[in-house]
Amino acid sequence: MTSILHHIKLLSKGLFGFAAILAMTGLSNAGSVLESVNSNGKITVATEVAYPPMEYLENGKVVGYGKDILDLVVTDMGVELEQLQLPWDGILAGVLAKKYDLVATSVAIKPDRVAKYAYTRPLAVAETMLVKRHGDDSMSSLADVADKIVGVELGSSQAQEVEAVDAELKAAGGPGFADIRGFKSTDDMRLALASGQIDIGTIPSFSLAPMQRQRPDTFAKLDLIGEGTLFAWVAHPDGSDLRDQVNEIIDRLEADGSLKELQMKWFGFEMKLPESYLPAGAL
Repeated sequence: MTSILHHIKLLSKGLFGFAAILAMTGLSNAGSVLESVNSNGKITVATEVAYPPMEYLENGKVVGYGKDILDLVVTDMGVELEQLQLPWDGILAGVLAKKYDLVATSVAIKPDRVAKYAYTRPLAVAETMLVKRHGDDSMSSLADVADKIVGVELGSSQAQEVEAVDAELKAAGGPGFADIRGFKSTDDMRLALASGQIDIGTIPSFSLAPMQRQRPDTFAKLDLIGEGTLFAWVAHPDGSDLRDQVNEIIDRLEADGSLKELQMKWFGFEMKLPESYLPAGAL
């Protein structure tokens, strides 16, 4: 938790310049997203369904920890749900363009995002895990990754962690990774790892158990890197009222034990999530 608190402190940097730009553009005076949702009787959300156990497809249906929470939130709001299945690339730009009301997928809370999007409270926390093919004895820890090809999902928090580790390895006089290859989705990255196109994959630590359940003889843990990352949903800057409504509902789910039940269902353990997650000046 200490590393998470350190991560939260870092989020305060660079907020006020963007806030000034936001004020000049007049976005903060735009209409209420929550009022629109209630008036229409429908909330439109965007989800990348390639991130088990958070949100993924099973027999053609969206399932997962995030989906279960979303269903409870929407039921509490008393509106209809329209859930768009979109790739990660461009999903955040879409909410800024007001193509949907909410990004209900796992969005890492990062310093360069907290002044651009209205984040909900964290729904999960994870470290970045390096995974290898089951039975690959050439690696047992981070010390063995020299000249290995690592795969990441483009634009993900795991990609940034891998780039930072690569720079640290090279700064220490080592060769670092042979290559860092970007993929449009986590599913694409996992397929590349399974087929031998890359040597190492990167996932949030909570994803290993479901991966091993689905393909027990395919993937194995290699090592953990970086600091803990918080994951949440995001709305447009105009949607802070919608975000606040969602937070109130999630607070109730935590208070009545529903959130813990879902964590046990999907992760096998209870997550300790911080009560304070954004610095002063964030949306």
